[in-house]
Amino acid sequence: MTVSEPLQTLKLAMEHAALPWGLLGLSQLQLNFANKALQAHLQSCRLPPSLGLSLHAPLLQAAENCLASDMETTARLPACPGVWHFTPVMVEGKAAAVQCYVLPEAALPSEGPASGLEHSDRFEVFLDHLPYQVWIATPHGEVTWLNKALTQYAYNHSRRVDLREGIWIDIVHPDDLASVNAGLSRALITEKPTRYRLRIKSHGGPYHWFFATLAPVKNREGQTQYWVGANIGIDGIKQAEDQFRDQIATLRHQLKRGHQELDQAHAALAQLQKLDMVSKLSAGVAHDLNNLLFITGLHAGLLEKKLHEPEHREHVEVIHDTIKKAGRLASQLTGFSSRKPMELSAADPGQLVRDIEQLLRNAVGAEVEFRLHLAASLWPINVDRMFFENSLINLCINARDAVNGKGHISVSVENALLNHGGHPGEHVMISVSDDGVGMDESVRARIFEMFFTTKPEGKGAGLGLPMVKNFMDHAKGLIEVESAKGRGSCFRLYFPRAEPSSAAKPPVQAIAEGEQETILLIENNLDMRNAMAMVLYELGYQVATAYKPEVALRYINSGLKVDLIIATARMPGQLSAMEMHRQLKAEQVDIPMLLTTGRNSEQATDLDSSEYTVLFKPVSMPDLAQAVHDLLHRDPATTQSLHQ
Repeated sequence: MTVSEPLQTLKLAMEHAALPWGLLGLSQLQLNFANKALQAHLQSCRLPPSLGLSLHAPLLQAAENCLASDMETTARLPACPGVWHFTPVMVEGKAAAVQCYVLPEAALPSEGPASGLEHSDRFEVFLDHLPYQVWIATPHGEVTWLNKALTQYAYNHSRRVDLREGIWIDIVHPDDLASVNAGLSRALITEKPTRYRLRIKSHGGPYHWFFATLAPVKNREGQTQYWVGANIGIDGIKQAEDQFRDQIATLRHQLKRGHQELDQAHAALAQLQKLDMVSKLSAGVAHDLNNLLFITGLHAGLLEKKLHEPEHREHVEVIHDTIKKAGRLASQLTGFSSRKPMELSAADPGQLVRDIEQLLRNAVGAEVEFRLHLAASLWPINVDRMFFENSLINLCINARDAVNGKGHISVSVENALLNHGGHPGEHVMISVSDDGVGMDESVRARIFEMFFTTKPEGKGAGLGLPMVKNFMDHAKGLIEVESAKGRGSCFRLYFPRAEPSSAAKPPVQAIAEGEQETILLIENNLDMRNAMAMVLYELGYQVATAYKPEVALRYINSGLKVDLIIATARMPGQLSAMEMHRQLKAEQVDIPMLLTTGRNSEQATDLDSSEYTVLFKPVSMPDLAQAVHDLLHRDPATTQSLHQ
């Protein structure tokens, strides 16, 4: 604590006091502060506000004696009413300044200064003029005197109060009694100053906060003669502290919430990065798989054309059906990222489940008791068949793991009427339940997070349930989970009722064949190029091949007459098929172009399907033949986009 701090506190406390009061500096004993009452007194005595004590020997002598003896001294000025009192202001045992105050003549005692508990009238007058509450107690702590400020506050009058023992207990807040009593006891035992906070009740009113100090007044022998206490109101400070405390608590809460949101943002970012990685990986795998299926399908088409015995052609039909299923599976690889739109169509849920019943039984294992219940008269639902099958298989595999290969798993399909907010109306409910280990609330809250798994490392990737959730979102359905630790789990999938499908299967059409038109085939994959060339030859077309657009462009510029260009959408090199085609158009060479791609329609956003016909692999030989035929016999004013 610096010397200036207590002096500044004194100035603030005495500035509006009724007692004429001031502070003298130690260097030249000049008056460097005078409160309003002292300024008025100086003016009444026709003295300048900046009183120079060196011009008034009695005052100067009294101030010097005060500093020399560390005791109070007095002096009078001729033709000026009142007596000047000088006392040292001690800070950490040293005089920091001299305070002076003026008392009326009548306040002086007739004889020497009081000692012990016989307080002089002038001291009481001084304390009564202070703006804060002051009280005096015996060496044993018994309160013997209250100044006017405290009496007026607590009892609403300025008369002396009957200071019976323990009177302060009546006005101190009950919650503060223990701490106040502890502080007073500690001060009486150690005979050292103490300070504390407490609430004191005003007369007929509420409690107010005060900062209290208690200090002993000792004689020359160091014995405590009495105690002086002072209370300064701190309601404003306490209110500000409470506000600051509330603000700090709010800021801490906001900071904690900010950290939580930051952690969630980091987790979401990591999730997105993982999702992007899976999306890119699955897209690449799907692209390569589609190309292989395309080659297989083209060869199967060639084989089918050469076979005439029905029993042999049936084997080729199985190959075609398998290629279609594998193609849907390849498309589903991109389903985790929600980029692949599902092909929803009305279907009988009972028939869908019956079709994969044996697959479900094989998935759960022979040691698991598998039960299937299909209600009668099930409503149709709109689903993507492949996503539906895989979702149900995923749920059954999870149930198998939950029962550890030994237990009960039930699959039930029935109509349901929901009144859930956002999902009211008629639904079909498909449930998968088990009597396995179950899940606690913390696990249940995270089961649809990508890559979250409770299985041992290498046993689960955390992709199955997110895929199921993604499927249900696209189907505009609802998924509910009921589970408890040690009590098994039940997953319920609710699908909105759909209108039954009335579309008849299109009749089988003959494969469109060519009339020796010339087709320029641009494909960098040798196997793909050879397979497509063989199919086109078989369909009756002349075929020229190139492994990149730059070579094809040189063929055309060299005079090759081409009726149609078939090109894969993405190939290595500086020139893409679409850029090559735009160059030909700029040179007034109008040749239709058919694009093929192993990506799905959502990923192939760089392909302008309004300008080009696009075939999405795998595509069958009849579909390829029809697309080629349509382009060769197209109306130049119209375009077509074919999506597989």
